[in-house]
Amino acid sequence: MAATKAKEDVWAFQPIGAPFPEAPVRVPNQQNMYVALWYKHGKPVHGRAWNNDGVVECSFPFNTAELTGKKDLGGQIQILQYKGDYNSLGYWYEWLPLSRRLDGGNVRELVRCGNSTPVLAKLADGSEKIGFLDLSTEVALISINGKTEKFEGAQTANLLGIYRNLFPPPTGLKVYDDLWYDLRYNDNFPKNAVPADGRQLATETGPMFQYVGLWYKHGDPLFGRAYPDHAGKTKAHFGKNNQENSGPEIGSMQLLTVPEASCMGLEYKWMTLSEGKASGWTAVHVGSAAPCILKDEKGLEVLGNLDLSTERASAGYGGKEKVIQGAPVAQLKVLFKRRIA
Repeated sequence: MAATKAKEDVWAFQPIGAPFPEAPVRVPNQQNMYVALWYKHGKPVHGRAWNNDGVVECSFPFNTAELTGKKDLGGQIQILQYKGDYNSLGYWYEWLPLSRRLDGGNVRELVRCGNSTPVLAKLADGSEKIGFLDLSTEVALISINGKTEKFEGAQTANLLGIYRNLFPPPTGLKVYDDLWYDLRYNDNFPKNAVPADGRQLATETGPMFQYVGLWYKHGDPLFGRAYPDHAGKTKAHFGKNNQENSGPEIGSMQLLTVPEASCMGLEYKWMTLSEGKASGWTAVHVGSAAPCILKDEKGLEVLGNLDLSTERASAGYGGKEKVIQGAPVAQLKVLFKRRIA
């Protein structure tokens, strides 16, 4: 049965260019897209935010234009958060077609601010982006490439909206997608992160667990190593363009995590790239980036990034980007997955 009283949605005021707030609400099947809100002349407008170089960037539709950046938006937006669970908040979020908004009864409520509600639409170029539907006109606008795309009337029925479900979420369901946990540099490290090769890797300072971290540099996904420090706070290192990125500049990032064992719908396995290609398994990847373990001639190991399109492996190490390419890449361990029947 429903909770006695569900709490209100939480929107974090966020300066553009600052790290994401804790527990941002990510769009389904979108690795790096979050629900955002902005006000134009006092009127609410929903759009999207994303992580680039560890900080907030965003896009909002207004009339026929796409508005981005501090100059267009005044430097501050809001990002939807979900800090807690059903037991503490009395609701959970689910994404369903807008056509379902009239059959929710007392079970579901459409997330909205005034007459604006966030919607996810497939655009002319095949991409999916978040924009807003004006509930007073039934016109939806989504911004892309400096302009907006419009959906109206019957076109809006199958756009996905985000609902507050007031009844307890289903339990015991199998999870068949990679689970990416959003957090910030120096946040508390989660307990269900995925360690490289399921063991401690050999480093100059001794064996240590290195966990699969994901960050975006200049818009491109990049894997690297994350780990808890002695106080349990998140640290991370990434490497690209002959640089190592680490410390507070990381800002916001993601960690690969696993659900409870009873809900595991995927099996993960670290295999050499050559073994994985022949196994029928699929490399865990975002775009053309996949997590891999670099190993040097001394046997020292570091978790980094494999570009599947060029088979170039690299990691941030010692202030630079450590690179392995050519024939040795085939023997580096890469994370693969397969669906459990």
